[in-house]
Amino acid sequence: MRLCNLQAEALGKLFRTLYPGIRRADGKSSPEDTQGLGFLRLHSTYRHDLKIYASDEGRVQMTAAAFAKGMLALEGELTPILMQMVKSANTDGLLDDDCHARDFQSELKGYLHQALQVDRDWTPEDYQALNPDGLKSINNAMEFIRNPKKMCHEIAGYVQRMCDIINHNKYTKPHRTLYLNETWDLAERRWGKELREFRRENKGGDVEYDISKIPDIYDNIKYDMEHNPDLCVNNEGEFERMYVCVKNMADIVVPQEYGIRKENKICVAQRVCTPLLKKIRNDLHRCIECSEEDESQTRLDPRASEGIATPLRHVRTRLYFTSESHIHTLMNLIRYGGLCSVDDKKWQRAMNFLSGVTEFNYMTQVVLMVYEDSRTDSTATGTERFHIELL
Repeated sequence: MRLCNLQAEALGKLFRTLYPGIRRADGKSSPEDTQGLGFLRLHSTYRHDLKIYASDEGRVQMTAAAFAKGMLALEGELTPILMQMVKSANTDGLLDDDCHARDFQSELKGYLHQALQVDRDWTPEDYQALNPDGLKSINNAMEFIRNPKKMCHEIAGYVQRMCDIINHNKYTKPHRTLYLNETWDLAERRWGKELREFRRENKGGDVEYDISKIPDIYDNIKYDMEHNPDLCVNNEGEFERMYVCVKNMADIVVPQEYGIRKENKICVAQRVCTPLLKKIRNDLHRCIECSEEDESQTRLDPRASEGIATPLRHVRTRLYFTSESHIHTLMNLIRYGGLCSVDDKKWQRAMNFLSGVTEFNYMTQVVLMVYEDSRTDSTATGTERFHIELL
């Protein structure tokens, strides 16, 4: 958890460089402002309106607090920052509520479970059924896996091997502990649970694999390769192969749990992140329609504007910290929601890049930036005055 907080804090420091930098006397940006000092000055002079929202999950809230600490160059413990800076979004299901999509996702998981149990090489029909949109990341994973039943059998063997290594170390190195003082017993239970739940025998004696456990196995092998590398000593090649196998299975299972066909993806996404989308839309309208005379905002006192090159500049920031489910569904709506013409070359390049993205890891960001051209006529609206970038 401490490492995650450090990463979030470091990202917060980088994030402030997205904002306008320090202005020189001639009004141009200073190329020396690589630390985002212009943003810190903007914030400290009441020209920055910041609100941070996070889901109810504890680690998500601590990530939000760590990000705020780095972004605003704050000092001290995270708990006071969390209490003062981060708002819980549980009141309207903004970042937590996905219960309306559970029935659809259960059907999708059932379909994936059956599709990944076949003991044969995948055919062109299988590619079309599992990846109708032809996403590069899923095609590459399917080409690597070829026979899903054999791949699951191989993964189960690696999980069993990990259990055996931990059991051996429990007796040969009894006084040694793992990362964050995890004991051998706890590690053995962790991996033993994955094996029991992943590989099961039915009443007829046939082995079945629970595909829904693939993401958990993937998280576990990533965790141990990162934090407990001694477990892999003398077995590096074996566990690197395990990592690659599980990752490719996860590259199919994880994104497809939020929809396989375009219609499924949109249906699930609407049920998961509609409250968030409505809030983002309101944020964008607020930026565009807000009057300069809005008395609800705290602004810089004109008497304190001496030495500030842009005293009338006012920037709004809204940060939302949530789970992977919201990221997947939001990206599906961006991809399939008709934001741009499919014939637009820039959009095609962006979608081609996105097609090759295999996973949305910790601290994945979706950034929308609204720019206003203050040089235009004050009565101008729409694209004449405002421009939105999606990063």
